[in-house]
Amino acid sequence: MTYEQITDKLEAAIKDQLGFPVFLLPQAAGNNTAHIDLQFQDCTPNGENSVELYFLAEYVTDGTHKQWLTRTIKLRQKLHKAEENFTPVPIDDKGSELRAYWESLGGPRWVYPTEDESSMPARYVMQYRLTINIPTRLLEE
Repeated sequence: MTYEQITDKLEAAIKDQLGFPVFLLPQAAGNNTAHIDLQFQDCTPNGENSVELYFLAEYVTDGTHKQWLTRTIKLRQKLHKAEENFTPVPIDDKGSELRAYWESLGGPRWVYPTEDESSMPARYVMQYRLTINIPTRLLEE
């Protein structure tokens, strides 16, 4: 399995668990619907037989109406559950899985548009550190 395949499976698992799109950055991800921006941060050995990948996962959404507020609250509840548990990342047809763990990096914040984006609504952003431990026997070079 390659790192690319593991990242694809991680993106699919997050979308399956939380129900909204995931974008691996950097890329042009102009999206004003609820989504996760996933940015690779680091890779470290974890013992002799595994490696740990770290991602910055930003939950981003924007809107200005009551339906948006209701949707955002429901999605935040899903994120709370993911943080309390983990995101299962299926890796084969036999039921084997990796586990991605969520850690909040503080409370949510509002990001206001720049002058160039003045017609855009403010964005609600919540940052997490996402950690996934991968046995080295699964990795191909």
